[in-house]
Amino acid sequence: MSKRRTYSGLLALGATAALLAGCSADGSATDASAADAHVTGPLADLYAAAKKEGKVTVYENASPDAVAALAEGFEKMYPGIKVEAVRLPDAQMIPRLETELSSGAPTADFIENASPGWLIAQGAKGAWVASDAPQAGGKGSYDAAKYFDAKNKVYEVGGSVTTFAWNTELVPDGIKDYPDLADPKFGGGKVGVLELASAPGAVYYNWLEKTFGTTFYDTLGAQKPRIYPSTTDIVQALGSGEIYATNWVVPTLLEQAKADGAPVAYAMSPTGTFGLHGYGVINAKAKNPNAAKLYLEYVLSPEGQAQIWALGASVVSPPPEGVLTTNDKLPPWDPAQETTQKLEAARASWDAAYR
Repeated sequence: MSKRRTYSGLLALGATAALLAGCSADGSATDASAADAHVTGPLADLYAAAKKEGKVTVYENASPDAVAALAEGFEKMYPGIKVEAVRLPDAQMIPRLETELSSGAPTADFIENASPGWLIAQGAKGAWVASDAPQAGGKGSYDAAKYFDAKNKVYEVGGSVTTFAWNTELVPDGIKDYPDLADPKFGGGKVGVLELASAPGAVYYNWLEKTFGTTFYDTLGAQKPRIYPSTTDIVQALGSGEIYATNWVVPTLLEQAKADGAPVAYAMSPTGTFGLHGYGVINAKAKNPNAAKLYLEYVLSPEGQAQIWALGASVVSPPPEGVLTTNDKLPPWDPAQETTQKLEAARASWDAAYR
């Protein structure tokens, strides 16, 4: 299980640092509220209440860099509130939350993951609450009518985009679209694929078959691809030359590999874009409810969207710079595919085609 990590915001230098400490640049006392002067309007009262709480505990499944950047940005925007961030994949987060919810003493104030079926089921039991803050309420650039499930109190907060990629030394001419992966030159284990082991994987392969056809889907399986359990494993294999190309990468991870010198590249399909929708909720039993609402406001702001969903999908329109698309352009998520029966059927079908 991941250790809890607390990310502290960066303090500015010189006069700004003195101001945040409650002193002017020449050392004289100042009004403590001066540091908060940038927070005005409807958020001022919420910020004041959140500062009294002093911290917000969040569970998130985004990348470590994104979680850290988001926490740092929030603390810089709202000094006086610490972000205690716990990064967990959904497979670990959900059992932990179920234990905490049933015990009556949950520790997460705000939760973000990619399992809407579970979030909706818990929301139907009253586990979450809504926020009346401006952005969450649809009074800003967030379209609450489109992205907020008012019945179950679940917010769609963004998405991570996936695409195909290749090793630039082994495939110098690149790849134009997914069907190129069915070329015989990629046979015999030269293509790496993500194993279908979870509901998101089932949704992805269902999208792949519907978008590009059963013939492509089966032909890709007939290539005898190498199977990998995670995106990280795929990126490492691609960079090392163990595989020539892959049907699955997250652009942010590939960009990190490129920055480290790996000969890799990716492109977005002209036919369609796949992504995993991200969802956020405020715990009805949050110890820091005001800080949780303020954190959600930041997640839904253009600044927060650019930090957590860089090279992904955004729920604000137009999307911030550095974000590839908006959530409404991603394939819709059907929570019914999260059921054990559906997942087992999808996995059996995939095994028959790819193993």
